[in-house]
Amino acid sequence: MLGGLLHNRFRILKKLGEGRTGTVWLAEDTLLKRTVALKRARGKTEPERKSRGVRLLHEAEFLARIDHPNVVGVHDFIDGETSVTLVMELVKGVPFKSLYRKGAMAQHEYLPYLEQLLSALEAVHREGIIHRDVNPNNILLSEAGVVKLTDFGLACSADDAAPRRGGTIGYMAPESLRKSARLTFAVDIYALGFLSFQAFLGKPDFQKLYGASSSLEWARWLLSRERFKTLDEIGKPVSQGLSAIVERMLEKAPGDRYAMVADVRKDLDRVAGHALKAPESLGFAAGMRRILPSLLSRGPEVG
Repeated sequence: MLGGLLHNRFRILKKLGEGRTGTVWLAEDTLLKRTVALKRARGKTEPERKSRGVRLLHEAEFLARIDHPNVVGVHDFIDGETSVTLVMELVKGVPFKSLYRKGAMAQHEYLPYLEQLLSALEAVHREGIIHRDVNPNNILLSEAGVVKLTDFGLACSADDAAPRRGGTIGYMAPESLRKSARLTFAVDIYALGFLSFQAFLGKPDFQKLYGASSSLEWARWLLSRERFKTLDEIGKPVSQGLSAIVERMLEKAPGDRYAMVADVRKDLDRVAGHALKAPESLGFAAGMRRILPSLLSRGPEVG
């Protein structure tokens, strides 16, 4: 595979990782003379590969509907004789959790990234798409400080959000764990709320919260009536207004949670007192200094 030519055009350079629907490779587009990320459907059997190929096509269709600087771009979808391939923008950067893996983020550091993530989700939801797997491994931070939402392998249409389960356990809203619940945009808002909660705590792993030592224990706690402690109660140095926003994003009952990203942004603007500044003017340099050694050593990644 490495060094080989795929679809008579793409030279495979390096394996970048595994997505839900396929394997992701770094490749050279020999026709357009640029590097890209390729996602190829994988499976142990031919029926499994075909099924994942269909899911990969759905992912491509969803991405093609979104044109936003904070969502990874799609270049092409190739249905070959032996494989299907999604050709995507290559994001040279690191997983978002690199920012808080070694310690909690300050409010002024995190807010610019939160604004980018909210902007990305708003664009996704505007197209009637629920991402269903918002988590820090599916969010990349480019060398320029731009956040990119990736991996739409579990995405679904809001008009066809029949009861379904699946996702990354730590970021699944309670209703995502129930067989009978219909999904709404609120599941993505919950996931971003949980990511924000972790960033301010500096704890990238849900097992460190509320005594959960396994996915099953976390699921049981999530389905209980016990609420999340607020950042204010925990004593984190964030404003009461921001603490209240994260608290509402994490409401276990969908009806008590924000239903639309626009409502989150409205409250966030009120807390900030003005439009949020660009990352470079609000702690971006400090944040990048934390991860620069890792950024330089690991090379490009994509979800």
